[in-house]
Amino acid sequence: MGSLLRPVDLVNQPLGFQERYKILQKLFTQLQKAYAHSKRTNMDLERLATRLEVHVAKNSLSGQSYKFNMSILLRDILKYKGDLSKVKINGRPLKGSKPSSNTGPIFTRSQAMEALKALILDVKALEKNGYIVEELQKESNDECDTQLYVPCLRCNTNFKKIDIMENALCRFHPLKKIYNRETRCHLYPCCGETTNSVSFLRLGCKTSHHHVYRGESYSDLCKISEFSSSAHIDGVENVLSLDCEMAFTSLGYEMIRLTIVDFFTGETLFDHVIQPVGEIVDLNSDFSGVHEIDQTKCPTYREAIGMFLSENLINKNSILIGHGLENDLNVMRIFHNKVIDTAVLYSKTKFKVSLKNLAFEFLSRKIQNGEHDSSQDAIATMDVVKVKIGVSPSQKIWE
Repeated sequence: MGSLLRPVDLVNQPLGFQERYKILQKLFTQLQKAYAHSKRTNMDLERLATRLEVHVAKNSLSGQSYKFNMSILLRDILKYKGDLSKVKINGRPLKGSKPSSNTGPIFTRSQAMEALKALILDVKALEKNGYIVEELQKESNDECDTQLYVPCLRCNTNFKKIDIMENALCRFHPLKKIYNRETRCHLYPCCGETTNSVSFLRLGCKTSHHHVYRGESYSDLCKISEFSSSAHIDGVENVLSLDCEMAFTSLGYEMIRLTIVDFFTGETLFDHVIQPVGEIVDLNSDFSGVHEIDQTKCPTYREAIGMFLSENLINKNSILIGHGLENDLNVMRIFHNKVIDTAVLYSKTKFKVSLKNLAFEFLSRKIQNGEHDSSQDAIATMDVVKVKIGVSPSQKIWE
């Protein structure tokens, strides 16, 4: 491809030469596509690719940020048809050094609070979107749960709840099927099998020795532990973004990790793997990212709730931010009405946009490319809300 196509040596290299060289080659190929109908020669594009790559390398603090910034650059070169004035790295345009207008003005804390309060869901919206509202607690508590059999959440086989710890054959697909318009059939992205397949893998590409279920009614959830209310906790007015990771236990579906991040400082205030109440059936590691729970170090659920439901964390004055936050509050077993939910905020139909898609669309950030990370998800949700109200995700100083 020419002698010019090599990374510029830097004192602080974000990645090794070979990795940078491979990415530089991809960048050159992308530029060739973007300028296919221009008069630029390959030598011109080699020089341009080299300049762009070293710019990103100098402005990336780590190998991970370098790869991320390069993925954005590779995408946007084609997206904007080679117009580099529209391409931004870390919120700054490639041409010039002034911050992008998308970073927004500097907000005061009071201005941000006013904008955030306008996004809080009212009680009707909470009910409509599956939140358990404290005012309905008595009515729900009077329900009698007589359901002996439940369908397995993974293979749909009916089984007795009390037999959940008994050995069974559960064959399932870990990823939901998606519809292929060209073939007009559903495909399982985890293994490539289709619903039309005659292979035994059509029934599932993974097997487990236990069935699992997820109780979602108030009475089901209370069988694990009673709900606590933030309304009885006095404390500072704060804005917290949170995310939980969950696992299957003998009692259903429980929280095994919780991350809480402060909206204004970006600091992680709480991040713990938590011992569930029930006996672990499946840590759901492919999605939860949790591979073990050390009972000598990890707090129990009861210990954890005493930590996160407090005057300095979640209290009656807190605004909580999350994506599909009803699921998190349910496994946390808390009532809280001051909620901003990005799944509701950006839902256009009955189908809600995933956090993964929102992060890429509004933050140019790739998340959930493998195991989930509650810290990554909590920060992404917080930053999506910041963009929504016109605040730069990088703003950390508030008047």
